[in-house]
Amino acid sequence: MQRKLFTTAGVAIAALAAVIGASAPVSAQTSEASSGSASPTCYGETCEGLSPISANCTSGSVSLANIVLLGAGAREFLVDHRYSASCGTTWTRVTDINQPDCYYSLTAWHEGINNSTGVRTRTASVSSGDACSASTTTMSKAGRSTRACGHSSWEGLDHCTPWK
Repeated sequence: MQRKLFTTAGVAIAALAAVIGASAPVSAQTSEASSGSASPTCYGETCEGLSPISANCTSGSVSLANIVLLGAGAREFLVDHRYSASCGTTWTRVTDINQPDCYYSLTAWHEGINNSTGVRTRTASVSSGDACSASTTTMSKAGRSTRACGHSSWEGLDHCTPWK
């Protein structure tokens, strides 16, 4: 079911990306499917560093911002800044727009900045790989601005969504 959702979303995003250009932001407010309708297992700081899927934070999550980046072979990837109000967290999801042919991958990560101290944090990087999609671990949104980032291997540059 989740793969079907990504395929349908990927087709729509690819069409939109072709119209607006490869590195332009996509403003769609997409929802992310979860593994079930279970309640979240955590909130805020207790969710820090967890998988958004296993913590049940994906149900009802929305896209705060996203960008389309070019990977190897000029393949397009959606780097999405996700937010869950039910968990009070954000994370980055990277999806290969050219599904189901996910032979290449793009590296993405999630960054946060403490609004009081200015201290920055960053999750470990993830790659879309054979699964066509991957998500970083979660960050608490409390007192923090966050953003999604990815490395375009086609350009050799890092790109990030705006701080939210």
